[in-house]
Parts: sequence; C-alpha cells; structure tokens
Amino acid sequence: MKWSQVVFLGEEISRNLKSNSSATSDMLYLGLKGPSLSSYKRMVEDLKRKAMKELNLPEEEIVVRSLRPTDLGLATPAWSFNIATTVWNTMVNTTVADNRFIGINGIVYLETSAQSISELKITRMGKVSSYWNIEGLILCENPYMFVDNPVIADQNTNITIEGYGIGTNTAEKMGFMGAVAEKRGLLINP
Repeated sequence: MKWSQVVFLGEEISRNLKSNSSATSDMLYLGLKGPSLSSYKRMVEDLKRKAMKELNLPEEEIVVRSLRPTDLGLATPAWSFNIATTVWNTMVNTTVADNRFIGINGIVYLETSAQSISELKITRMGKVSSYWNIEGLILCENPYMFVDNPVIADQNTNITIEGYGIGTNTAEKMGFMGAVAEKRGLLINP
C-alpha cells in the first residue's frame, strides 16, 4: 500500500466521523512542522496555562517535560501493549495524577516489523474525543505521526486509549508523543 492511499483513507474516515460523531478525527502529519508544530506549541502553552491557573503557581514553578509511559498508567517506563485481533483493545485506562496535565500530539512505532493496530480511539472524561487512523504507519520512512488537534487531559481526569487490532501482538512497540506540565519537583527540578 502506498502512503498516498493511507492518507486518502484517513481523509475519508475523517470526513465520515466529522459528519456522524461529536468526536474529532484529526489530520495526521508525518513531521512536526506546519500545522502540527503550531498545534504542539499551542498545546504546551495550554498545558502551562492550565497548570498555573489550577495549581495557583507562577510560571517558574511549572515544568514542561516529555510524556512518559508511566504518565499514562503503564506499569513500566517502556511503550508496549498487548493487542488481540479484530477487537478494540484497551491500551490505556488511567486517571491523570494530581498536579499533572497531559497533552498527546502524536504516535511513534518503535519497531517496524509488523503493525497490529489500524485505528486509535481516545476517550476523555467518558466521551470519545479523537479517532486516529494509523494503518500503514510502519510503511513510512520515519514511523511517527503528529496531529493538528492534540488531546489534553487535566489533572484527576480519566483518559482511555483503545486500539483496533488487525493482528495479534503481545508486545506492540508503539508509543505516544506529547508533553506534561506539572508542579516543579514532582519528577524533575531543573
């Protein structure tokens, strides 16, 4: 399958979802530039602003760092998921920790031998907020994608990420990219 076919399929699904659902189907980009870079910068500013307001702290008391697997409730600091075929697999189901604000703006495949997930569905506070069609991502020279509409989850908010399985894999090496704004000293104190 050529990458242009994958993009076309994603655009078609995007149009159908936007007309039939309250969820958004974001446009996916192969690099952090243009709309995806602007969205990332906006996401980081939104995370900082929310953290400052809700924690009642000045900007110098807020740290912005990269998203880690444990921020999304994974037991280890490695991106790995158990995927079954032809069902929605719950990959993440967690409540964001107190004093922490999470933004997800992309995904990356850490190994490119096989891809077991065709779509991602992200639910925040009990409502589906995004669908991402990622089928064919491992065919790309650099197997990562960024979105133009990042998902933001505030402190103490439940977030669920499900992947639709198109193959079985007990260790799907796919990760989420994003940022975390938190009170200085929770994890790092630069």
